[in-house]
Amino acid sequence: MLLSKDKLFYVIVFLLTTVLLVASFYIAKFYKTQMNNELSVAKVQSRIALDLNYLNLPDDFLKHSGSKEMVSNYITQLNARINQSGIVVYSIEGITNSKVQGERISTQLQTPKRNLSVTFILNKNLLVKSDIVVLIFVLLIASLFTYLVSQSRRSFYSAVEATADDEQILAETPKLVVDLNTKTFSSTALEAKSVALANKPLCFYLALVEFCIQYPDVVLNQNKDVPDELLNLANKYFYRLVELGHTIRKRPNFTNSLEKTLSEIRAALDDVWQDDPELKEIYYPPKAHGEGSRSRLHHYGLKAISCDDIEVIGK
Repeated sequence: MLLSKDKLFYVIVFLLTTVLLVASFYIAKFYKTQMNNELSVAKVQSRIALDLNYLNLPDDFLKHSGSKEMVSNYITQLNARINQSGIVVYSIEGITNSKVQGERISTQLQTPKRNLSVTFILNKNLLVKSDIVVLIFVLLIASLFTYLVSQSRRSFYSAVEATADDEQILAETPKLVVDLNTKTFSSTALEAKSVALANKPLCFYLALVEFCIQYPDVVLNQNKDVPDELLNLANKYFYRLVELGHTIRKRPNFTNSLEKTLSEIRAALDDVWQDDPELKEIYYPPKAHGEGSRSRLHHYGLKAISCDDIEVIGK
């Protein structure tokens, strides 16, 4: 049965990780073995140089045959002492009793009295039983790394899907369209249905939206003066209507008849969001409830609106 693309990807990740870790381990082990062999050879040569006076070696110059048995026994004793070093002394001056097989390397031991030929068998075996533990550890690391990669990919794809869903929801959610060219309110869901507004409520509402986005913490109360920043924004939109040729009338006083202005705005929004009443709360200036001290707590600002909720044409 063929593997799916995702499963095949994770298998490849696991295999590549395993191969890289195993290769790294054996490359490091190879160079460490070489260094250990070189160090061990140097130590053994030093030991032989110190024991040279006690060895009955052959000497062609003095026509001395020496004692092969003594040299052979010395090699046996020396190999027993360096058993854990990973190297074996195969022969000294051609005399040997070693039955160990392997790659041989001949060296020249230079002493003040003479030069000796010493042959070693070096440890070249990189595969040993103890490596099984390392290989199991490598498999565990490769498995863990593959799992982390899978989790990372899932998180990435989930984030991408969530972003796509958010963008789709944002694109599908209707928003308010204010057209300064026609002085109308409409929604992106039903642009054919538009509601006309007079200059004053139109300009005041656009100023209210912009003000609430810029100053979300400012409380707007009908018992207090309208902030200068809000009035300046309303005047800005009125002058824009003049530029568009809609009016040559005197600029309205946006501080007068505030409740009437807000009522006209609410009526227009009621018509626009007749089919989507749940969206009205975002755009709707809240009505005051109660009288006296309760009305003094009223805030007619737009708490939840943002730049993405409204589209102004002709701005």
